[in-house]
Amino acid sequence: MKHLIILMICGITFQIAVAQKTKNVSASYTYYAPETVSIEDAKKIAIERARIQAIADEFGTVISQNTSTVVSNKNGESDTQFFSFGGSDIKGEWVADTTTPEVSVTYEDNMLVVHAKVCGKAREKKTADFDLSIKTLCNRIESERFHNNDRLSVRFQTPVNGFLSIWLADDNLKKAYCLLPYENSNGEAREIKSKNDYELLSTADPQYPFREETILTTENDEEINRLIFIFSTKKFTMPLTNNGEYVPELALSKFTEWLQKNRIKDEYMNVTYRTIEIKK
Repeated sequence: MKHLIILMICGITFQIAVAQKTKNVSASYTYYAPETVSIEDAKKIAIERARIQAIADEFGTVISQNTSTVVSNKNGESDTQFFSFGGSDIKGEWVADTTTPEVSVTYEDNMLVVHAKVCGKAREKKTADFDLSIKTLCNRIESERFHNNDRLSVRFQTPVNGFLSIWLADDNLKKAYCLLPYENSNGEAREIKSKNDYELLSTADPQYPFREETILTTENDEEINRLIFIFSTKKFTMPLTNNGEYVPELALSKFTEWLQKNRIKDEYMNVTYRTIEIKK
C-alpha cells in the first residue's frame, strides 16, 4: 500500500509537471483555396494552419537561410545571380483543442475562402543541442562549387550516435531525391557512430553499393541545388507508400511536408542545409 501511495504521488507530480509545460494558445487563419481543393480539405488546411500560427505566435520559429552567388559571363558581359533558400519550423507542437475549431466559408471573386479560429493547448519543442561536422567534397576536395560530371561526396562526423539521411532538393524540377540510405527497401535511416569520420556517397564508404562515384550533372549554364542532411539520435524512416515501400524520390512539397511532420515529432532531429552550385 505504501508503494502504491508513492507511485500515485509520483504520477500526480508528473501530471502537474506536464501541465505546466503546456500553454493556452489561440489564432485565426484565412485560407484562399485553389479550384483543385475541395471544401472539406480546405477546412482541414485552414484549421491546421491556424494551429501552426498559434504555436508560432507563442513559441516562435526557427528560420534557416542559405544564400549563394553565381557569377557568369554571357556574350562578354558579367551576370551575377543571387539564390536564397530558406525555411522555418515552429518551435512547438499542438497538444489538444480546448474548444471546437470555428470555421466559416465564403466566396470572393469566385474563390473559396475559409476562415478558421482555433483555441487549444500547445507546448514548446526542444531542439537538438549538438553540432555536426559536414563538408561537401568535389572530386574529394572540399567545395560547394561543381562542374558538370564532377564527383560529389560528403565528409560527416557527429559527437553522438544517431541516424542520418541525405536528400538532394532540385527546386527547378520541384523534386527531392534520397542520396542516403543508398538502397534500402525498409526505408531506415543510416546508423552513424559518434566521432567516426565518414566519407559518404563515395566508393570510400564500405556500404556504398555502386561501382561509380556519385556524379552531378546539369543541362543548364548554372544550376543551384540543396543538400539536406537529416540527423537524429532517434531512429527514423524515410517516406513510405501506403504499402510500406521505401520512396527514394518525392515531389518537393511532399518531402517538405514529411520533414516538417518528423521535426515536430522528434525534438532531437537536426536538419542542416548546404547549397551547391553546378556549372555546365
